[in-house]
Amino acid sequence: MIEITAEAVERVEAILAGVPKGAERALSNAINRGISRVKTGAVKRVKEIYTVQTGAFNEATRIRVNKASTGNLVGFVSFAGYKIPLYKFKVTPTAPGVKKQVRAAVMKGGMTPYEDAFIAQMGSGHIGVFERTGAQGIASRLARAKKPNKHTETIKEIPGLAAAQMVGNAKVIETLEEEAQQLVNQRLENEIDRLLSGYGG
Repeated sequence: MIEITAEAVERVEAILAGVPKGAERALSNAINRGISRVKTGAVKRVKEIYTVQTGAFNEATRIRVNKASTGNLVGFVSFAGYKIPLYKFKVTPTAPGVKKQVRAAVMKGGMTPYEDAFIAQMGSGHIGVFERTGAQGIASRLARAKKPNKHTETIKEIPGLAAAQMVGNAKVIETLEEEAQQLVNQRLENEIDRLLSGYGG
């Protein structure tokens, strides 16, 4: 959370007392610069911890920005979206049909083995990490008492994480908030100087 202390607000109000809506303009502009920093810095900070592909992160993420105004000195940025497929993180092997155990890493560090997973390409061309669910074919196999046919089973794609989960990581949040807070503090001083010198908008 980015905060401007009551003492700082009182100081800005005193300095800009002669400027129409000066304090509100300075504060809202500074807050919005901080929000912008969070939005643009999120991918960079996520990539420092997670192995997710940048393009996949951007495609799967909805970013909502609510800017502060002179009438409402509150703003926020939120991240939402669907879970990004595990294949869009660090995975080996990467090609379908390779007879090797699938290993993957969502976070940077060691690779985790996925015992029953495999890389497959769907008819649409989509490639992903899948596993068999065994949801189909069980009843018929029991009835026939024959050797199981693995091709009658359904498969599902293994997901990774959603943007909100990654941005919500404590280390990511802490870094983003620290950077944004520093920028807000700096921009607030710049806004004061700008308004005093020219009553800028």
